[in-house]
Amino acid sequence: MSFNIRKHFSEILILLLTTFVISDAYGEVKLPNLFTDNMIIQRNTEIPVWGYSDPNEKINIEFKDKNYTTVADHNGYWSVKLTPSKEGGPYSLIINDRTINNVLVGDVWLCSGQSNIDLPIYRVEDLYKDLTDTLQRPNIRLLKVPNATNILDKSEDIGETAWRELSPENVSDFSAFSYFLAYDLYEKTGIPQGVIASSWGGTPIQSWIGQDYIKNYPNYMSELLLVKDDEYVDNINKASHIANSKWSNLLYKLDKGVHEKWYSEDLDDSDWREVSQNNNREWTQTEFGPFNGSYWFRQEVDIDKNYAGREALLRLGCLVDADSTYVNGVLVGNTGYQYPPRKYKVPKGLLKEGVNVITIRLIGGPNAEFVKDKPYKIVFDDKSELQLSEVWKFKYGAHLPSKNVQGIGMQNSPTACFNAMLYPLRNYPISGVLWYQGESNTSRPKEYQQLLENLMNNWRTIWNNDTLPFFVVQLPNFMEPTHTPSESGWVTLRESQRRATVNDDNAQLIVGLGLGEWNDIHPLRKKDLAERAALEIRKKIYKQNVAITPQLVEGEILDDKVILSFTDEIFGNENGEVFDFEISEDGRRYYNAKATIKNNKIYVSNSNVNHPVSVRYAWRNSPPSANLKGKNNLPLPTFQWDN
Repeated sequence: MSFNIRKHFSEILILLLTTFVISDAYGEVKLPNLFTDNMIIQRNTEIPVWGYSDPNEKINIEFKDKNYTTVADHNGYWSVKLTPSKEGGPYSLIINDRTINNVLVGDVWLCSGQSNIDLPIYRVEDLYKDLTDTLQRPNIRLLKVPNATNILDKSEDIGETAWRELSPENVSDFSAFSYFLAYDLYEKTGIPQGVIASSWGGTPIQSWIGQDYIKNYPNYMSELLLVKDDEYVDNINKASHIANSKWSNLLYKLDKGVHEKWYSEDLDDSDWREVSQNNNREWTQTEFGPFNGSYWFRQEVDIDKNYAGREALLRLGCLVDADSTYVNGVLVGNTGYQYPPRKYKVPKGLLKEGVNVITIRLIGGPNAEFVKDKPYKIVFDDKSELQLSEVWKFKYGAHLPSKNVQGIGMQNSPTACFNAMLYPLRNYPISGVLWYQGESNTSRPKEYQQLLENLMNNWRTIWNNDTLPFFVVQLPNFMEPTHTPSESGWVTLRESQRRATVNDDNAQLIVGLGLGEWNDIHPLRKKDLAERAALEIRKKIYKQNVAITPQLVEGEILDDKVILSFTDEIFGNENGEVFDFEISEDGRRYYNAKATIKNNKIYVSNSNVNHPVSVRYAWRNSPPSANLKGKNNLPLPTFQWDN
């Protein structure tokens, strides 16, 4: 047998080289989901970089021409801290065989709360479409924390996500408030900006607080213990699912409108009565009492020949609660709950010259309604519009009892969002927190001050930063205006928000007053609100010389008047009058008060009150005449002063 020495030597050499390469190669590195291409890291501070690999694996990190090395522990965990950097980029962050591209250094903000942080760009595009369709800012980075819950333990990582550059093609689903905040701060500072949006619609504040603080609230602690019982939660949710399924099946079975196709274009609706969409008491109340079930509405619209066959958008404002909507017998859209605006695309070829029929099947209870002062119209592709009539043909579908079995949404449970969506962010340095929440806590508004103080302390503790800044949005005006003194959970919670920030040197209130909508808990002017927040940040963090909202400093009683002082100049109308003030002699019964600015102080009085002890400003859900302003027309918050 012949032996090829040259070939044998070559094989040995290849084997040795392969062995050398393998022994020198890095093991696979697993990074937190915060570390992706397009990320932004906080300037002027040490930046932790951490992750997992094989136990005892050597980790080599390269960033901005500097090398960092460490070795994973016996569990595979490793971490290093990058040297502080000033703003700049983009850079590459190389970790063994992993490369993260397009990394910026700048300022990072955490925006958290419930639905008004969640509210995405596409919901506000009516106001800002020209901006959001054209804005391209590679130095602004956005990250959305995926919704998740954990009531058993603190999570170490968020769900899979990715940083993105601000550009028209990737912002439609992103938090509008966070988007406009980053945009305004970047335009006014030139520093790259990043926002982390960690929020969930409808969640109460106790869901965003850790158990170390929740244990001080017996009601929330007992709730937490209950939802930790899998059998309890499973049985309630199973019962809810079965009950809702059977309710929906029965509604379908009993609804003549479905089976007789009341949505048909050629239906004879001559026996249907006419109702006004703006008078829901007319059609939600029967001679036997409140109605619950399915309501049917039909309306004819006349389409000019120039618009026949063209694509259009049917806008039906907001409807309470769920709807299915048809045009000429064709389903064009449905929505399962009350809050989203109804914007249904009418496809090309569906509209015809002459009479067309719009049909709505609305499912709801005695509070069912067409929300007033919303757009109800057809918008054509050339932006021309056809307003719908407020008068509809109307008929009841099926009458059912209300749904009585409600499931447990784990996101609303104490600690659930804190553990899963907040705690995993703790090692990622941030400049500050924007907190916009409270709508889900208005049934217990007085405890909110303490809860908010606990939340701020809790988050500062896990970030190991006692001075972490918080900017808290005070709830805006909402619900119909009232002209006489009254109590409500909405306005009381506003005061709890204000007092929590007044007591904290590193917290600032963002005034929402004037930017709300009486008929919508999700007001659309998120750019204006973000600009107010940015003003406070620019003053407090960037030390810019900008006007911010004056704060109440103190009050004093002089005879039958209360005199209020503020941190900066204040203004009323041209005569110095300020409206929507109330005054009380006992702290329980309040009277509308006369309020006048003199020498930058407000004098408040009422002829029926001789010995005042308390004053309130704009103490209504939607104060109709509140006009107390600071410089640049910035409104003051609602407040209460007590002797």
